[in-house]
Amino acid sequence: MVDNRTAIRRDVALGLSHASSLPWFLLPFRSEPDVRSELDPRSYNNFGDVVNSAVQVLLPAQRESISQGTLVCRPQRVAREEHSSRWFFINGVASAPPVALLNASEIARLFRRPVHLVHTPTWGLVRDLAGSITARTLRKDGKLSRPALYAIQEALERHERVVLVCHSQGTIVASYIVRKLLRHASTRDLVKKLELYCIGGVADSLEVDPQLTREAGHPVPYVEHFANGRDYFSQIGVLSHLDSTAGTVFCIPERSGHLLNEHYLAGIARGDYCNRTSRLYRYARGREPGDENYMPVQPGEQI
Repeated sequence: MVDNRTAIRRDVALGLSHASSLPWFLLPFRSEPDVRSELDPRSYNNFGDVVNSAVQVLLPAQRESISQGTLVCRPQRVAREEHSSRWFFINGVASAPPVALLNASEIARLFRRPVHLVHTPTWGLVRDLAGSITARTLRKDGKLSRPALYAIQEALERHERVVLVCHSQGTIVASYIVRKLLRHASTRDLVKKLELYCIGGVADSLEVDPQLTREAGHPVPYVEHFANGRDYFSQIGVLSHLDSTAGTVFCIPERSGHLLNEHYLAGIARGDYCNRTSRLYRYARGREPGDENYMPVQPGEQI
């Protein structure tokens, strides 16, 4: 705490300066009627899942992950997974298993690909927020992120491309994964295969490797960010740290809300954030972007 007091003061001031946006993180409600909203009980398999999700958010307790990349959500129109690529999803803060599964299933449906869930369990909202602060501000994120690192590293060793979609707290996990992979000689070249898509990101930094970028002809890892301008967590995250965040930042300034399904995914799949130019948009509906669809941008550039 003493060694990081400057970072602590910075983040406290940042959080307070955007506090007026905090009440909007759940709003608007039902803005996307065609998606399975996290706030709609009808989105879940049964009422027990709704109760379970609410209880886990409200009551602090140590819980286990339901999947470290082993559980796969499959879209109806895709019978099996292509061996050349693998998609992962890392959930955000306060995501009980039914919510994380709902998020991964919606990604699979919109992009028509099997999605492997890397579930970060919720220990209750208060403890989750404390864990995020510890991971981001104090850089003590190994306990939060190490299981996901092993899953992603194994996939990079076996596949030609690994796509990692992460939401909210998941972007902190993703930034940890990138740092660790780039700083070890045995795993550094694997990052050329990694594509990272951060949604409603709260991480305060993310790096690309200049040498690997020159060799590959596109940013390594390849990174895109999607943010709502009135999303409190995006405000204190990626939108306040453009100078230390690599990748293109696509932002709709007047849009609010932080929930993945309710406030982000449908707009991303339609191309609302990027004027249909982002690489992630080009994956929607089962399409396959080409090598010419990487966006060679400078760190912190915002569209």
